[in-house]
Amino acid sequence: MIVALLALLASYIHPIGMYLYLRKINNSDSFKKDCFNLLWNGLLLGFPVFGFSLLCNIIFNVSHISDKLPVLKMLFSAFILKAFSEELMKYILSRKKINKNKETISFLELMAFTCISAIGFEIMEAFVYFFSTNIPQILVRGITNMHAAFGLLMGYIIAKGYKSGKKNPEILGILIPTVIHGVYDLCLEESLMDKWGEISLVIAALSLVFNIYIFFFIKKAKKDPYYTDPLF
Repeated sequence: MIVALLALLASYIHPIGMYLYLRKINNSDSFKKDCFNLLWNGLLLGFPVFGFSLLCNIIFNVSHISDKLPVLKMLFSAFILKAFSEELMKYILSRKKINKNKETISFLELMAFTCISAIGFEIMEAFVYFFSTNIPQILVRGITNMHAAFGLLMGYIIAKGYKSGKKNPEILGILIPTVIHGVYDLCLEESLMDKWGEISLVIAALSLVFNIYIFFFIKKAKKDPYYTDPLF
């Protein structure tokens, strides 16, 4: 139990390190306060995620849509109950801060907001999984920091869309991480894991690579007005 607890604490190094790095994008007290608020509310994000998933599950079961096609239940579970519910709630949480700072928010700050809401959720989810998983999985979750990667990807797509003048870039910003997240969860289904489990491992590994890449990307982008000037 003590070893598992130490593994859990070690798994927090990457997410918390990413949070501390992102909050330095802007040294203003208001930005740091917003970052902390997002992290704290991200810890509580499991409740709306559970509520939304429960509602979707009830509607799905009442519709009996999977009676003739049982595979739909597996797809619905992976892409809607798990992936979409989490990505949507992380976006909604970060959106509050984006709207609050709409006159001044930059490309990088938007990425920070969507990522930090995901980090808060990652920290709480890791604690929940602590009671039902093993030490290697605990460590792998922390090292790959997948929720942060999905949050960074979401923020990048949305900010890039705003910069390019596209309408409703949030749609792609939520959709793309949801699809990747959904594929990851789908391939971990018990009936598919032996055949497709390696896909989930690849996605986890790419998440780690993406997190590392973003570290250097932000370091360079902080010197570029394209990423530091107000988006709107």
